[in-house]
Amino acid sequence: MRRGPVPVTLVLAGLGLALTGCVMPDQVSAIQKDLADIRAEMQKVREDQADARERLQSLEAQPSDEGELATRADVADLSVGVNELTQDVAILDERLNDMGRRFERLSQQVQQARELTPPAGVYAAPVPEGSAAAGAAATTLGDARPDPEALYNTAYADFSKGNYALAVSGFEEYYEKFPGTALADNALYWVGECHFSQGDFTEAIRSFDRLLEAYPESDKAAAGNLKKGLAYLEQNEVQLAIVQLRYVVSEYPGSDEAKIARDKLTSLGAAT
Repeated sequence: MRRGPVPVTLVLAGLGLALTGCVMPDQVSAIQKDLADIRAEMQKVREDQADARERLQSLEAQPSDEGELATRADVADLSVGVNELTQDVAILDERLNDMGRRFERLSQQVQQARELTPPAGVYAAPVPEGSAAAGAAATTLGDARPDPEALYNTAYADFSKGNYALAVSGFEEYYEKFPGTALADNALYWVGECHFSQGDFTEAIRSFDRLLEAYPESDKAAAGNLKKGLAYLEQNEVQLAIVQLRYVVSEYPGSDEAKIARDKLTSLGAAT
């Protein structure tokens, strides 16, 4: 059946109503809940971190005696725990920043939708079918690509909620479609984190290798190398883990990842 001309402004108005009247409030509410959950988790991690530091200081203050070896082992284990909690805090900070960017992006979309929606009572003249304007509108609506920031933030939100399969799918799509963007390396890193969180350490190592091969200078390289070492440990491949952790210490000596690697090596009885 041949359809009559559809006013482009009415299409835009429909999109605006969908954004401002249905989808957007749900998304904003979800982000607000995620922010509250992350802040609560951050508070808990900071409390655990403070408790671990207090116990570490207490152990370090104990005088040397015949139980010194046991004390050293306890200190090493606590040091690893403190550093891992420090890394958790850094990850939560990044999650908060990502959520903030996503919230700002949604706010911009709401504003754009309001600007595109014609005032009530204003009649929009139909665009003649077959005209250049109608063709441009159809091309724009038909060839729309996902917004890279929205795609990344959605995948990150899935990761934050523990929806790892969805997160992997989103991050992989982001990397496939936007490999040259500033967050492409981050996307590969979070793919590895998703697999690590699921206990699939072989796939996690493979994902971190993809990151390190594609973006050797990435700001996620230190974290990717560290998590490779930790994944080897989870698989009980201790010698590979030691080699990997020593690499982190030598290549990123002043980083938080190097501190964690050094403490882990100490707990394994392996000199750096």
